[in-house]
Amino acid sequence: MAIHSLQHNEPETRHTILIVGADHNRRTFLAEQLDADGHTIHEADHVAAVIAKLSSHAVDVLVLGELERPFEATALVRSVRAGKHPRVHPGLAVVTLGAGDELSALRAFESGSDQHLPVDTGYVLLRAVIASLIRRILEDSSVRHLQAGAITVDVTAKTVTVADTQVHVSRLEFELLVKFAGEPTRVFSKHELARCIWRERQISHRTVDSHICRLRARLTAAGAGPVLITRWGQGWALTTPH
Repeated sequence: MAIHSLQHNEPETRHTILIVGADHNRRTFLAEQLDADGHTIHEADHVAAVIAKLSSHAVDVLVLGELERPFEATALVRSVRAGKHPRVHPGLAVVTLGAGDELSALRAFESGSDQHLPVDTGYVLLRAVIASLIRRILEDSSVRHLQAGAITVDVTAKTVTVADTQVHVSRLEFELLVKFAGEPTRVFSKHELARCIWRERQISHRTVDSHICRLRARLTAAGAGPVLITRWGQGWALTTPH
């Protein structure tokens, strides 16, 4: 779709978007348009490059077009949703671009796509869909910064700091901390954490214990003080009421 007159308005918040597709011309066109709209853009054209980019950058939205092999894109989304890539958040916002028939759309949504559009969708509509998805998932559903004492969690950038010192945590430790920091004095049970963080995967309660223990050690070493307080027979709270 040719766009002869498209006014690029400065977005209220800049986001990081990864554009993926085997079609170089289409990928480059989308990247240039989104860059002109003020976003930070990365590109990739095969699965290994996608995982590398997602693992090394705090990507807000993945725009996933068609790849070289059939169903390669949907398989990639499934693997992300299943948590198979340790440094990629399984809740990543994903827009898929592919065939416009109902069966293709169904397969995209079943794989975990948040929004599916025909591959020849014009840029104006794609931009609107991305903006809507960002608004719904990244802004309406969460607060960017969570604060609990000396601990600051940047939900979008996926970083943790304690008194301005960055703390390196694993993906699952980060998800646990976001859960706790959202309600710092609330007690979360093992069962609730297993259901919310590990979703439908079968895990032992010792798995939850070990992740809590490691996260507590990292935060305490950084100077957070007493955190992840154990409530025997109930679970843990990030902090105690003052």
